[in-house]
Amino acid sequence: MMDGGEAVSRALRAKKVKLSLVAASLVVLAGCGVHPGGAIVAGDTTISDEEVDDAAAALCASTVTSAEAQGQPRPVLASRGARQAAVQLMLDSELSRQFGEAQGIEPDEQEISAALAQNAAGIRAIPAAQRDDFRDLFTGFQEGQQIIDAAGRASLEQQGNQEPTDEEVTTEGVRLRNEWAADLDIEIDPRYGTYADGTITPTSGSLSIPVSERAAQGANAEPGTAWTAALPASQRC
Repeated sequence: MMDGGEAVSRALRAKKVKLSLVAASLVVLAGCGVHPGGAIVAGDTTISDEEVDDAAAALCASTVTSAEAQGQPRPVLASRGARQAAVQLMLDSELSRQFGEAQGIEPDEQEISAALAQNAAGIRAIPAAQRDDFRDLFTGFQEGQQIIDAAGRASLEQQGNQEPTDEEVTTEGVRLRNEWAADLDIEIDPRYGTYADGTITPTSGSLSIPVSERAAQGANAEPGTAWTAALPASQRC
């Protein structure tokens, strides 16, 4: 089974990402906490815990809205999973943005507008309080994807691959971005996991060591619906 960070990256690197793909990333992630330096520090950019909480609430709202629109039961998800997903998404977008600036690659605003229009109905279905935050996450991902694809395609064409697949383009673009980011000062709240090569790998969700059977189960990336359902309401989406 792939780790949570890889699952989110692969799910969100589809060419025309849908709201359901963004929401689906929540079920495989875990981890939250408070870090004096902020949730994410990437170069000169700091993303606060409050910003992560707002983004996580938007992802939670999207997950619930998507399930209800498809006539499915309301999903039971730990809010810490939403925070972990938000951190990975926000880190991906920020690294791609800075990489694009360094390489002189700018996203196509017309394509961004088209992607937003394509998903407008789903975004409108999200509660108003979370709508703008979700739109920001969605836009940041789309912009980052364009930058990655542009870099990856140019690199592969220079290597003689004139008709690369979408997967090859994204893989190459991510490789180039992560190589560039290797010299960037990146710090992640340790409660969200450990960072390496652009991916945050979830840990136990705290700086302590789980000792009970239930605590050990909760340290898993997918602790299960029953475990999540037993959490207090304040810790669930």
